[in-house]
Amino acid sequence: MGKLRIQNWSLGRIVREMEGRLLGPTLGGEPPKGVSTDTRKLQEGELFFALRGDRFDGHEFVDQAVAAGACAVVVDDRSAVEVESVATVVVDDCIEALGRLGRGLYRQAREQGVHSVAITGSNGKTTTKELLSTLWSIDGEVWATPGNLNNHIGVPLTLCAMPADCDHLVVEMGANHRGEILELVKLVPADERIITSIGRAHLEGFGSMAGVRKAKSEIFEYSSRSTTAVVPWTEVEALIPLEFPGNVVTFGTESGSTVRILSTQTFSKGLKTGMQVTLEIEGRRRNLELPLMGRHNATNLAAAMAALGSRVLEYDEPTLNDALAKLELPGGRQRWVSVGSLEVMDDAYNANPSSMRASFRAFEQWCEEDQSRPAVAVIGDMHELGEEAKKAHQRLARWLAGRNILDGVAFFGEYAEAMAEAVEGSRIRDVARPSGIDDVVEWLLKFDAARVFIKGSRGNRLERIVDGLEDQS
Repeated sequence: MGKLRIQNWSLGRIVREMEGRLLGPTLGGEPPKGVSTDTRKLQEGELFFALRGDRFDGHEFVDQAVAAGACAVVVDDRSAVEVESVATVVVDDCIEALGRLGRGLYRQAREQGVHSVAITGSNGKTTTKELLSTLWSIDGEVWATPGNLNNHIGVPLTLCAMPADCDHLVVEMGANHRGEILELVKLVPADERIITSIGRAHLEGFGSMAGVRKAKSEIFEYSSRSTTAVVPWTEVEALIPLEFPGNVVTFGTESGSTVRILSTQTFSKGLKTGMQVTLEIEGRRRNLELPLMGRHNATNLAAAMAALGSRVLEYDEPTLNDALAKLELPGGRQRWVSVGSLEVMDDAYNANPSSMRASFRAFEQWCEEDQSRPAVAVIGDMHELGEEAKKAHQRLARWLAGRNILDGVAFFGEYAEAMAEAVEGSRIRDVARPSGIDDVVEWLLKFDAARVFIKGSRGNRLERIVDGLEDQS
């Protein structure tokens, strides 16, 4: 893709969009080359936002931003920052100003015909986003949320990094409290709005499953008759507001689904794994080769296909499969790695009870291809589960033990002891409670030629395990 959309905006226009005041030297008509909130990554010519948070204050790094080549700095009116060498934009609140700028860029893109999709859900958001990006690329240039920039800062940054020549915009929206999705959909009132799944995630913030549904349904606010809602068939009544004015399409295994999963067939040759997924769409079948394992990923594919709308039947199977073959997920999401004699399914990026089970089922499918290898797992804490956290971890541990596949399991984190107690008396021969990543690596190296499953919430940083194994190989 070419230059960014923001590179066509003058500093004056940016200041007006943010409702700010411009002080000091101007840019001489040269637009910013982009936006940054981190001086460690800032590129020369970018606009620096001095964001405030609970544990950081970007105003302390304004001088570093200028030294790194920032073309201008955005500060709030509570600060006493004075910059002589570059322009200073003063706003009421830097985070709100960033959001206003992102919304302005989105509004211009929509006026110029850019098509947009917004995605939320308890599980599968990022995978569905990547599937959509891959499939929409058949029909033009796509810009999608980089990595996991899906919150009140990440979504505006995604919009500010939008290329001027993109045809499709795919935005992931995450939340752990009520009202957060509502604020994000104000920024991106997209053409299609997808809820991938409803699960027991972030219960500490949402309070209950009903709270999860209510929060995710916020994505359907600010809709029009041209808006399309894409939801699981089983959740239609719970998720779609009575006053929703647009079109509703569904996905799932049920006969009433707009996009129905008819069958899945696993293929696996060493680290080359995937499924053939047969979908039924308006009475016609599509046999697709998905380079991912697990029934949950077939569901993610069905959600993405549902969001394609009428185009889904315009593309033939070879075209769709050529696109899917290019699918690449961000690090820590169902990554298959060979390290020494070990073969690892690294799904360490994040976890909740629903995603743990879905991901482990994919691991089981992989292990069925070669049952001569030992199967072991490293299970980290699942965060933000509120008052039921300990019980949720124990239920998961008992479920894992009941699958009758594991030769060893290492529980890692605050609830390691509780999980270990829950599997006492099971067929799992080796149950470990390592206190650090180095201990995990040492434990795994005992299992020659094993297949390894790694998953836990982001705070565990379990991705370090693969790094440690590679250092030892």
